[in-house]
Parts: sequence; C-alpha cells; structure tokens
Amino acid sequence: MQAAQLTLSNSSVAPLGSSSFSGRISNLMARVFGCRHAEMSRPFSRDGRAYRSCLNCGAQRQFHLGKWQMTGSFYYGKPQTRQISTV
Repeated sequence: MQAAQLTLSNSSVAPLGSSSFSGRISNLMARVFGCRHAEMSRPFSRDGRAYRSCLNCGAQRQFHLGKWQMTGSFYYGKPQTRQISTV
C-alpha cells in the first residue's frame, strides 16, 4: 500500500492563526477596548512577592497566598511601593 501525496494548487488559502478573520477581530477589539485579562497564569512567587500574569498582554496583579485571590490593580513590570498591599 502506498501513501498518496496531496498537493494544493490554490495559494489563496490563508493559514489559521493570528491572520485568520477571528484573530484579526480579536486583535481589533483588544486595541479598541483594551485587554480584559480573561486568561491568567497560575500564581508565581519571586523576590518575596506573589503575582499572576495575563497570558494575552503580560499585565501582572498581586496575589495573596493566604486568601488565594488576586488583590490590587493590574500593573506592567515590577510593582511600585504604592501598588503592594500589606494586608
């Protein structure tokens, strides 16, 4: 039994991914309305602080390990002193 080889001659077919129609609509909505931070990472701890990161835009938010919930507002990069809650 031989394996058949399939060749597509139509080059107008776009690959799926960020160039697909739904991907373009999603990117446009994020630019207009901002990221909703719907997909968050698992909690990480580093340098004595715990946080979660948005998987889409990279924004971070403090995470309270005792209460097992996020606290404070979103930030990019390392938090400043006013963003760290001591509760």
